[in-house]
Amino acid sequence: MNDLEEKDEGIPFTARLMAYYRAQESKKDNPLFIDPFAERLAGDLTSYFKNDPRFAINDYPLIRTYYIDTTILTSWCKSYSPSQIVILGAGLDTRAYRFNLFQKGDNIIYEVDLQLINHYKENLLKNEIPLCRLIRVSADLSFPDWTTKIILSGFSNEIPTLWILEGLIYYMAKERVVTLLKNIANISAKSSQIFVDICDPICSEVSFGLFFKHFKWGLNKSEVLPFFADLGWEVTSFNADDYDQGRFIGPGLWLFIHGKCA
Repeated sequence: MNDLEEKDEGIPFTARLMAYYRAQESKKDNPLFIDPFAERLAGDLTSYFKNDPRFAINDYPLIRTYYIDTTILTSWCKSYSPSQIVILGAGLDTRAYRFNLFQKGDNIIYEVDLQLINHYKENLLKNEIPLCRLIRVSADLSFPDWTTKIILSGFSNEIPTLWILEGLIYYMAKERVVTLLKNIANISAKSSQIFVDICDPICSEVSFGLFFKHFKWGLNKSEVLPFFADLGWEVTSFNADDYDQGRFIGPGLWLFIHGKCA
């Protein structure tokens, strides 16, 4: 295992790195958002940056977070109450603690991820109070039994649900994503919505770097609508670089996908 693949308490290094960059964004004079918990979750990455000072990511994950917060979640919280918000592959996400609109409505957040990640977050955030009801579900999304686990945790198919799949599906085999999206549609109320981001196929073909080497597939924009329609979703796709806030994210490499249960 090299420094780029170092793990802390079993937490994937890439998850900690994303938290680190959210923490750095929060310290800027004019940040896109403020995440007061990100630095704690990232842990000490001093030795990593000392040994690999050349490594950096572009601002795509930060733009994605900003877009979800200001466009997707803001609109959702103003339109639906009560509601459910399910973050699949939640990782070290902290929206339940920092997104202020959650305390103004009747929202339940379900964070679904592996048990070791959930325990890591619970330990580091044990003294913090979420802004709404928060339920963590420990499950491996590669297997369909996660739907049973979330239902047993209180999820209702009669309440509108916003599904957030942020930085997730291109890390999973395409056939497993097909099953995942079908299962989400099957347990969702008709007014439910979904947000997904997807990379251009070229990103999954280059196979280098800390992130791209793990990408398994992508979609061209022309493929998005029929792909999701076959799985029970009526969506629209947007070029992420149209929402880049003046930051560099790589032209044409990313799509934001948003829609409703068909």
